[in-house]
Amino acid sequence: MLNPSNPHTYKRNYRYKGRKSLLTILTLFSLFSIATAFASHSERHHTKVANAHVSWKISTVPTGKNLRKLGVASISEDVTQDISQDITPDIKSDVLSPTPTTKQPNFRDFCADRAPGLALCLALAHISLSMGKTVIGAHISPLLWATIFGMAYGNLLHRPEAKKSLSSGIKFAKGRLLRLGIILYGFKITLQQIAGIGMGGLMTDVFMVVSTLFLGINLGTKWLKMDYPTSTLIASGSAICGCSAVLATQPVVGGESHEVSAAVGTVVVGGTLSMFLYPFLFKVIPFLANSPKLMGVYTGSTIHEIAGVVAAGNTMGGDVAFTAVVTKLARVLLLAPVLTTLSWMQNRKCLKDAEAGGIPPSKCDVVLPWFAFAFVGVSALNSMITIPSAVVKLASKTSAFSLICAMAALGVDSDFKAIRRMGSKPLLLAGVLWAWLTIGGLGVTRLFIGI
Repeated sequence: MLNPSNPHTYKRNYRYKGRKSLLTILTLFSLFSIATAFASHSERHHTKVANAHVSWKISTVPTGKNLRKLGVASISEDVTQDISQDITPDIKSDVLSPTPTTKQPNFRDFCADRAPGLALCLALAHISLSMGKTVIGAHISPLLWATIFGMAYGNLLHRPEAKKSLSSGIKFAKGRLLRLGIILYGFKITLQQIAGIGMGGLMTDVFMVVSTLFLGINLGTKWLKMDYPTSTLIASGSAICGCSAVLATQPVVGGESHEVSAAVGTVVVGGTLSMFLYPFLFKVIPFLANSPKLMGVYTGSTIHEIAGVVAAGNTMGGDVAFTAVVTKLARVLLLAPVLTTLSWMQNRKCLKDAEAGGIPPSKCDVVLPWFAFAFVGVSALNSMITIPSAVVKLASKTSAFSLICAMAALGVDSDFKAIRRMGSKPLLLAGVLWAWLTIGGLGVTRLFIGI
């Protein structure tokens, strides 16, 4: 397991391995091109098969030539005319048009269909990670870089057929890879770590998560007149764990890609400000400087991203970093109950709309966030048995890379025009929530820690 008290554990690598990164990027884009060509070849192959099927059906029309092939030497005109009269327009239409087949796609077709979009997401994810290792981009989350690069690439594609060839892979990254990243995130947390911060730290986490969600959803929908998915995405990102919480909440509330991109951008702004502000507060406020535990709980329960907690905590010392990271991990563990509650609220709202006659009740299904329960299960497993550190490290890297791929896919699927139509309301909501976390969180932390 990683030891949060050791600053060297979380030390960022600022060296930019230019040649290796460039070679990997070129390789990924080459794979992307090959996959696109393979998908096009597969599509042409299916077209040829369909055309051959149509030709065979046309050849079965009962003409004299076709009957002679069957061994009939001759046929009178009267019989031919009678047969032609028996063929109804529906039969002619069925013969002259291809009949859709219900053949299940094999593994090759499954991979070929998703390869172009998935290869693009992998390439954008690697570029985002490489950008995060430079001096310029080191202080910005790779998730945000993936969003920026994905939006830039997606909005430069003006050909509908190009976006269509990417759609299956983009959908796969937004769905399967996102859930994989959330599940593997559980390897970073153990229940023993959570117990280390005490009841005061746990109560601070619970209060800040619940209050931030309540404030964000109500302020966004009732006062700012924003839609429910956007308000909830921004609120969950501010309340729990930044971009990862936004991504995890998206399938539960049914947020669109441009709403996710807007939420990620606003949440990252608040988290970046806190990352630089908290070390300054630690120096200038006496009661914070005199209590590393208080500062650690305050940092872990209010800063958005776990990377921001690590960076700010290490700046303030090992004791603060340890408490801050453990408090943050306890906050992340609240993701499962929060998503379950949001799913129940979404279903309740749908049923009310159904009673009003807006939608049929059959469409009001409860979206169970099974991946959130799997995330808790992995955390519990990590707490009960000793998992080799190499496995934990690999799972953590896979989790981070999967989430970056999912964020790149959401960026590609986003629309600049739709984001501009949202105006400044998402940023205003995120700003209010940031102020509540920074100012209100300090008071709440002092109350529960008892200092």
